[in-house]
Amino acid sequence: MAFLSFLSQLQRSEAVEIARSFLGTPYVLGGRVKGAGVDCATLLAAYLIEIGKCTPEDFDDVGIYSHDWFQHQSSERYMLRLMRSAPRVLEASCIGTVDAKPGSLALFKVVGSRVFNHGGIITKWPFMVHAADPCVKEINAVSHWLTARREVSIFDPWSAE
Repeated sequence: MAFLSFLSQLQRSEAVEIARSFLGTPYVLGGRVKGAGVDCATLLAAYLIEIGKCTPEDFDDVGIYSHDWFQHQSSERYMLRLMRSAPRVLEASCIGTVDAKPGSLALFKVVGSRVFNHGGIITKWPFMVHAADPCVKEINAVSHWLTARREVSIFDPWSAE
């Protein structure tokens, strides 16, 4: 529980700055190094580790998600892994009225997926940091072609479990 204690001391604004510190990192499938390369799954894992919500060992078995892994899945592999570190607090459509707090994580069902297959870190709704080719960027989730009007689940590392 030492990590939870640290997390409670970390302010959301500090967590947002940690998320933004990934901006410009190249999109590299399976990459896990800030500044060198991350993908959307490893970005969230690296963020959770850096804010003290979990340890690197918690993500040792993440593996590499192929670009089409979600087309062959019916189980929520991506979402279930995330829920270990941050409880789900909201399910909605990605529109302007979503109540997502800074530092929270968002998972989306994109490109016709039946499962959640893309994620980002909320900076100030509707803005979020996400990893997509060519690099990590801050986007407006409600107007971005990948996430707008998609099904979204919000996970908050600060919520009581």
